[in-house]
Amino acid sequence: MTSEIFARSKRRKILKVWWGVCTLLAVPFTLYASSPASEQSERMGLSPQSLLLDIAVLDTGIVVVGERGHILISSDGGGSWRQIIAPTRAALTNVYFADERHGWASGHSGVVLSTSDGGDSWKLVSEPDPEISYFDSLFFDERNGFLVGAYGEFSKTDDAATSLENIRIDEEELHFYSLEQSPNGTLFLVGENGQIFRSSDKARTWRKLNSPYEGSLFGILCLDDETLLTFGLRGHLFRSADAGNTWTQVEIGSEAMLTAGIRLSSNKLVISSVSDLVFMSSDEGHTFYEVAQLGIDGTVALAEAANDQTVVFCGRHGVTSVETSVLETAFQKAQSADE
Repeated sequence: MTSEIFARSKRRKILKVWWGVCTLLAVPFTLYASSPASEQSERMGLSPQSLLLDIAVLDTGIVVVGERGHILISSDGGGSWRQIIAPTRAALTNVYFADERHGWASGHSGVVLSTSDGGDSWKLVSEPDPEISYFDSLFFDERNGFLVGAYGEFSKTDDAATSLENIRIDEEELHFYSLEQSPNGTLFLVGENGQIFRSSDKARTWRKLNSPYEGSLFGILCLDDETLLTFGLRGHLFRSADAGNTWTQVEIGSEAMLTAGIRLSSNKLVISSVSDLVFMSSDEGHTFYEVAQLGIDGTVALAEAANDQTVVFCGRHGVTSVETSVLETAFQKAQSADE
């Protein structure tokens, strides 16, 4: 089961940088804080162009979530989208599927939604709480998982999020942005002020690791049991070859805010930013090249479709699909220009 979760997570975006997005994209937080958490979302013809914040890839399609409770599904690799009416109008910042049918979407106002039919229908399983904002989640199976978020929020569930038990990991109560799992089941948690935590016992205990950076880290990518990438503000990107014990900075030649990362089926790595910059690596993250601008800015999430032919970007621009071959060609040109 652990290997299955890791394989799926390689296609997921690894960022929930909602606070930074609200600031940089000039979206007032009060707009979402005041949205009725328990009111049904509205069908909107332009929902694929709205602010969308996370992606989950299934064998049968792609699920995207975002502002005003928007949930969109594509069954053709991102070519077309249909909106699913959700039982909330709160902003949904993340979505995670444990298998092809069982998934969860969560976000502001403590909202947690669940689905048991692959995303075709959703129910509200949490009691809305304006004091809670979730930024990321990870589930081991259809019942057991974790949700993390603002002000040190870390909750676990053993009943598919019907009930949540809050766990205090650190007394500083800083924001947690990304929770990821390596192939051997080790959990890594990163967030505000460069905090990095590691757990080898499914979150029963945590070890705070020495951080290479004092600014916020928005994502962590587990390439294998030992090799990690973490990234965040002002173009800061770091690589570890010893499961986070030590880190080396990877220079990318940009101060763009780095937001999301994935490994493609070709084994190349892609890191996106809230600007229109995309960075790629073919050597396990030792070096990155800035690829040609794709006309997509404000990206906060990306994923490779199950057909391995398209990469889906979402953020301020809504949701956009780019052929994987286009990215590969741009990367080759960037490499050639650097030689």
